[in-house]
Amino acid sequence: MNFTRRFICLLCLGFLILILEIIVNNYFSLFIIYNLICAALLITDYFISVNEQDFIVERCGDENLSIYEKESIGFKVYNKGDYKLYVKLKDEIPDFHFKAENKIMEDYILPKEKKFLQYFVVPTKRGAFTFNNVYVKCRGKLGLCEKIFKINISKEYKVYPNLKNLRKYRISICNNRMFKQGQRNLRILGKGTSFESLREYVSGDEYRKINWKVTARANKPIINQYEPEKNQHVYIFIDAGRPMSYSIKGYRKLDMAVNTALVLSDVVNRTGDQSALILFSTEVKNMLLPGKGNEHRAKMLEMLYHVQPNNETSNYDEAFYYFKKKERHNSIIFLFTDFDTLEEAENMIKVLPIISRNNRVVIILMKNEELNKISTMEIKNEKDIFNKGVALELLEDRRKIISLLNRRGVLCLECAAEEIEYAAVNKYIQVKNKSYL
Repeated sequence: MNFTRRFICLLCLGFLILILEIIVNNYFSLFIIYNLICAALLITDYFISVNEQDFIVERCGDENLSIYEKESIGFKVYNKGDYKLYVKLKDEIPDFHFKAENKIMEDYILPKEKKFLQYFVVPTKRGAFTFNNVYVKCRGKLGLCEKIFKINISKEYKVYPNLKNLRKYRISICNNRMFKQGQRNLRILGKGTSFESLREYVSGDEYRKINWKVTARANKPIINQYEPEKNQHVYIFIDAGRPMSYSIKGYRKLDMAVNTALVLSDVVNRTGDQSALILFSTEVKNMLLPGKGNEHRAKMLEMLYHVQPNNETSNYDEAFYYFKKKERHNSIIFLFTDFDTLEEAENMIKVLPIISRNNRVVIILMKNEELNKISTMEIKNEKDIFNKGVALELLEDRRKIISLLNRRGVLCLECAAEEIEYAAVNKYIQVKNKSYL
C-alpha cells in the first residue's frame, strides 16, 4: 500500500493543529485525536476499496515485433466495480533488450468500462522474450491510499527482422517506384534472356536482336524483345561470424544484414524468382532451399529471427562446399559478410571460386564508419598521427580487396549501413537484367 498526496496533505494539516495547541497550552490531545482520525480513514479506505477480483487486466496486440522499430505493448483493463477507478500499470520488461517509453500507464476507468492502455518499446535484439508480471496501482475510494497488485499475465513476444521495412518495400513495388542508386524498375524489357515479344526496330536498338526470319516476312526490321528469366534461384548467404557482431551507429552489422535479407527475399519472390537462405559461421547453421510464397516467407522469418553472431572466424570453405552439394542450378548469390584483416579477406578469396565459377556472386560489405572518421580527423598529437596512419592503411587494404574481387568478376560493393537495403535490391535488379556488364 502507498499513501496518496491527499493523505499526506491531511497529515500536514495536523502540524497546523499542533502549532495551535502550543498557543493555547493544550499540547497533544487534539493532535493525537486528529492523527487517530486520519489513521482510521486510511484503514477504512484500504478495506472498502477495490480488490483484485474487481478488475481484469489482459495483454493484447500483436506479439510479433520488429527490431529497432517503435512498437506498442497494449493492455485491456476492465473495471468490474461500481465506482470510477484510477489505475496505474507498469509492465515487467526483460532487461537490456528493450528501450521503453512511457512505461507507466495511467487513466480513469468508469464502472463496467473496458479501456485500452499502451506503452512503447524499441527492441534491440532479435529472439523470443517473455513479459511476465504487471504491477497495478489502484487508488482507494477516499483517495487516501493506493493498493498495489502483482498480476502474472505472461506472454511471449517474438522480435523479428524489420517487418515494417518489408511492408514499405512492398508498397514501393506496387506503386512501381524506382529504387535509389540505379533508378531501375523491377521489369525491364530488352535486357533479359527470356523471349517476351516482337516489335519494330527503332534507331538505337542492337543489331544482334533483329529477328531475320520475321524481318523477311514483314519486309521491315523486327527485333526480339526479352525479359529477365523467371524462377531463378537467388541464394542469400549471411555470415554470422565475428566481424558481423560489431555495431555501426548503434546497429549490429548482423541485424542490418538480416533485415536486408528479408527485404531482398521478398523482392526476389515478387519478380518471379525463388529465394534461398544459408546461415553460417564456423559451420553451416541452417539452410532454406529455394522457394516462394507465404509459407516460404514464414520459414525464412523463423530462421532469421533468432540467429545471433559469435566471436569466431567464419569458415567460408565449409559454407561454399555445403552449397555446392545442395544446389545444381546456376544461381545468383548474395553474400553478406565482412573482414577485420587482410588475411581473413584472402582466405575468403582463395575459396570463392567454389561458388563464383558457375554462379553470379555479389558480396555486400558495410562501411566502417569509425575508420572513416579516424582517417579524416584533424591531427593534434602523436597518437592521432599513429591512429590516422593505421586507419588509412586499413582502408587502402579494403579498397584493394574490393577492386581485386571486381576484376575477377565478383561484384563487390561497400555501402553505408543505412543504404544497404537499397543497394542490395538495386544490385539484384541490375544482375537479373544483366545491366551490370
